[in-house]
Amino acid sequence: MRVPRPPASMTAFIAIRAKLRGRGLASYCAARKGRGARGKSAMVEVTIGVAVYNGAELLDGSLACLARQTFRDFQVLIFDNASTDGTAEIARGWAARDPRFHYRRQPSNVGGMINARDVLLAADTKWFMWRADDDLSDDNYLEALYGLASQSPGCKLAASTAVLVDWDLSVENVIESPAGLDPNSIGGRIRALLASGPPWYYGLWDRETLRSALLGVLENFPYPFASDHLTLYGPIVEGGLRVTSTTRMIMRVRRAPKAKGQGGRASFATMWAIRRGFTRNLRRMRAERELSPGMRLALLAAQPLYIRRRLPSLTKLLRRGLRDALGQSGRSAASWHVQRNS
Repeated sequence: MRVPRPPASMTAFIAIRAKLRGRGLASYCAARKGRGARGKSAMVEVTIGVAVYNGAELLDGSLACLARQTFRDFQVLIFDNASTDGTAEIARGWAARDPRFHYRRQPSNVGGMINARDVLLAADTKWFMWRADDDLSDDNYLEALYGLASQSPGCKLAASTAVLVDWDLSVENVIESPAGLDPNSIGGRIRALLASGPPWYYGLWDRETLRSALLGVLENFPYPFASDHLTLYGPIVEGGLRVTSTTRMIMRVRRAPKAKGQGGRASFATMWAIRRGFTRNLRRMRAERELSPGMRLALLAAQPLYIRRRLPSLTKLLRRGLRDALGQSGRSAASWHVQRNS
């Protein structure tokens, strides 16, 4: 499971969230509104946000993949999270060669999720998608998703089949798009929810829908882990998802080496807090939406299975608590997703 990398530490992330709360989301977004990336055109249909940190090894290939897209009416905003490798040179090179590409460097490392948020808030097009520096897609990816989204009334997120590959592009797994999903039926929405995963997070979003979903998660859930699932939850239960098997997202899944001081095993207390916060946010998002009584009952019935698929099991959680109590290191009870773009 993959989301933009968290900041260097959980403490830093919570501090940034507290600062955001202090300023107020409304004032922050108003301040960002007039600070769009250089040279953006009001006629562009899609913004692709590349939030990157030290991605020099694979960034050029990822940007080349975007440049090859058969759908041409897009812009790419590259937000560099104060990289210390050759990321800046690669990004500036693309911005100089292709007017659709724009580069901005953060003055300091603000953390992966905040950098991803910033590139979203800098966009002003109807449609938006994130692209990680190490991911690829079929050349018709944007064309297929844009066609699906723009021609499907009520679509808030268009997603596709995903191919999970190793660092050398050896195929590890293929996640097919569920067939026959009816976004207007309770059963179709529940099936989509249970089948959802990080590849859909990198689909083509209605920008305002994503903005509302992401800011709600950042405001109420101070953990990078599982934040992608929470962001997807609301649009899916409202019937806003459309999927296609006519194109593929290609995602690298090998765990990248961690820098000293980043990541590590989560304590029982942190894992328990994540579980409680996750459940609390599911309840919040249901309360914020106009759902039928039948849909609410179906979501409550499916919630235990949904949580088991998204979070470490209670058995693993209890094992972690026992290890913590005994002072044993052991293996981590959580299977953390690949962290990226810190």
